[in-house]
Amino acid sequence: MSKQPNEKNERLKRRFVDYRKYARQLSDKTLDRELAALERFDVWNGRQDFEKFHIQWAMDFRAHLEKAKGTTGKPLSKSTARAIMATLREFTLWLSQQDGFRKRIRTSDAEYFNLSRRDEAEARAAPARPAPSIKQAKRAFEMLPATTPREMRDKAVFALLCLTGIRVGALISLRIRHIDLIEKSVTQNPREVATKFGKRIDTFFAKGFPEAEAALRAWITYLDEEALYGRDDPLFPATAIAPQSNTGFAVEGFDRRPWKSTEPVRKIVNGAFQAAKLDSFGPHAFRHMLARRATKDCTVPELVAMAQNLGHTDVLTTLRSYGQLSRERQRALITGESGDDVLED
Repeated sequence: MSKQPNEKNERLKRRFVDYRKYARQLSDKTLDRELAALERFDVWNGRQDFEKFHIQWAMDFRAHLEKAKGTTGKPLSKSTARAIMATLREFTLWLSQQDGFRKRIRTSDAEYFNLSRRDEAEARAAPARPAPSIKQAKRAFEMLPATTPREMRDKAVFALLCLTGIRVGALISLRIRHIDLIEKSVTQNPREVATKFGKRIDTFFAKGFPEAEAALRAWITYLDEEALYGRDDPLFPATAIAPQSNTGFAVEGFDRRPWKSTEPVRKIVNGAFQAAKLDSFGPHAFRHMLARRATKDCTVPELVAMAQNLGHTDVLTTLRSYGQLSRERQRALITGESGDDVLED
């Protein structure tokens, strides 16, 4: 049975989180992860006062993480262990600068919260990021029905992901006025759209998806002419659930509000690929799909344009995080042996 929280430690953790939020400008989601890391260390350490810190704690905690298991029962991933250790390193650095701790804790003590070089390299290694090929995305899109208004909406969701690779959090917060069909653009104004880091992103429709453009246009036309939606209404309204006297609840049109979570979009995307008898992919996979096409076919200016389209300040982010080449593509470029059986779609 774990000990009760240590009052002194809890106050220090709260002060540290306030520092990270207001001085370092971290998001609430990141702060939650950091609090979880601090709590993990605190519980493991028996709630001992942080003011009694000794570097042996850091060394023993690293050994503990090397043997620790995650929620699935499998060994803790190196990337997770690295994130936990990074939080403890930042916390120790912060503690070393606080009144009453300067004599007890040195800034160099924080360096003991590091993984081994081998584990650090493994943690930094970019994992394989599954993404559909252009042909697979088009196949799944073609098989989506568009008979009912709900089906039209779902197909338009898939279409916009194909065209832009927009982040799913931003997608569900879009209003009709953020889409310009003539300019083929999506204006992601951070005051109105949930963009990452509150950045403004001007996104344009990727070439080669005329059917997706048509599906998006048909949906917006339906909202305008039949549903009588205005420019400030949600582009993708949530499904309305109405109570029924005999059957409980039933789907009944749309609510004039956006989805509250991203889960409906994930279901639409996964269901589309499964219906096409393809591997399941999530909404984020479209970003990888578009970035990989850019690294394969685009000129340098076009690659920079794609990076901006995805909302990346640095084109290297696009290359490192989204533009990995498959083993087959790498082989084709190095050996010069190209062909339909070697090159990606």
